[in-house]
Formats: sequence, structure tokens, C-alpha cells
Amino acid sequence: MGWFFGAGLGWFVGGPLGAIVGAAIQSALSSRTQQQLRGSKGQTNAEAIFVTNLVVIMTKICMADGHISKEERNVIHNFFAKSLGYSGEQLKFIDAIINETDRRDPDLRQICLAIDKFANHEQRFVLLDLAYNIAAVDHVITDGEQRAIDEIVSALNLSHEEHERIKARHPIAKAGDHYTVLGVDSSASNEELKKAYRHLAKQYHPDKVNHLGEELVEFAHQKFQEINESYQTLRKQRGF
Repeated sequence: MGWFFGAGLGWFVGGPLGAIVGAAIQSALSSRTQQQLRGSKGQTNAEAIFVTNLVVIMTKICMADGHISKEERNVIHNFFAKSLGYSGEQLKFIDAIINETDRRDPDLRQICLAIDKFANHEQRFVLLDLAYNIAAVDHVITDGEQRAIDEIVSALNLSHEEHERIKARHPIAKAGDHYTVLGVDSSASNEELKKAYRHLAKQYHPDKVNHLGEELVEFAHQKFQEINESYQTLRKQRGF
């Protein structure tokens, strides 16, 4: 639970996440961990805030067409377990946030507007990409899920071009499609390919999220490698 400590409980009080996080702490964490959190006097922990908002947003996307299903809960749980390496009380807290979000159904726009107080541009970009990951996990993005994502884009003040670039990375496509990884069509020119690569390489460079903890740095590193490998493959194929 190291990412959580140092934040204290100050940023949980009030706001759109206050009740959700408070209930999640009570239901998921041991008495000892709760006492440690209450006794923490550290500065606001950017990773703790980012992760908590991310779980709520992922859950709200899954709820776009009704309550979140067991399968969708497992998708979020497994993302944090397998992609970010969370375990033990970390995962219990993630699951409790999912449960409380489903029960309380907070306003998605208010959650996103709260992110505006701490997230830089690159963090918003990564958050939107993760939102598409969750929405597309069942190989279809429903109208309700797309409306929820569009609301996130608006609240996070991401441009239409940035949204379309991320959206293009998540069609229902064959695994290993290097054009999909770069968010461009196979008819894109070499210059368009270079531009897409430079943009993504900048957005997903691990240095952009290094203050959010080693788990998210590693996730960004994996994405960065995927982008670089796809670009280098296409560059060799096209001979430039």
C-alpha cells in the first residue's frame, strides 16, 4: 500500500470522492492500515489521487449501460493485478472503490473536473487511453460507453485531434496491427506516420509519469516500447 501512504486523508474529505474513498477504507483496509493512514502527515500523494480517480472513471465507463457486471469488475481488478502488479490490501482497496462507485453512482463530469486540479496534460492523455482499454475489452464499445468517454474528453480539455488519435489506437483490430498501435490508417503517408510516432513517443515517455509511482512508470514504459517497435517495423517495411 506504499503508493497510498504519505497522502494522509486530507484530500479524501469532501469533494466527489470523499464518501466513496471513506467507505472503501472502512470496508477494505485493516484497522492497522487505517490507523497508519490517519496518522500520515505527508504531502498530497499524486499517485494515490490518480489511481483513485482512475478506478472510479473505469467503473463509471463500465456502468454506462447499467450496473457494472461481474466480468467488468474482474477486468478492472485484473488490470491492477497484472498490468500494475497490485496485490493484498492494494487490490482490496481497488475492489472496494469499484463497489462504492457502483453503489453511489457519482457524476462522471464532477469526477473528471476534480482531476483538473492536479493532472498534467500527459496524465490526462494516459487516463483517456486507459479508459478506452477498459471500454474495448469485450471487443465492442457501446454507444453509452462512447458517450461516457466523450464526456471525459470534454471535462479534461483534450483536443479533438488528441481524442481521435487515442480512439484510433483502440478499434477492434487484429493483434499486432502496427498501424493501430500508432493510431493511423494504413494509407497514412510517411510524414503522417512520423508525426504520429513523435506525438505518441512524447506522450507515453515514462518520464512524464515518474511522479505517479513505479507501477505506472512501468506501464508507460511498456506502452512506449510498443509504440517504438511498431514504428521501427513500419519504417523498415516502407524503407525510410
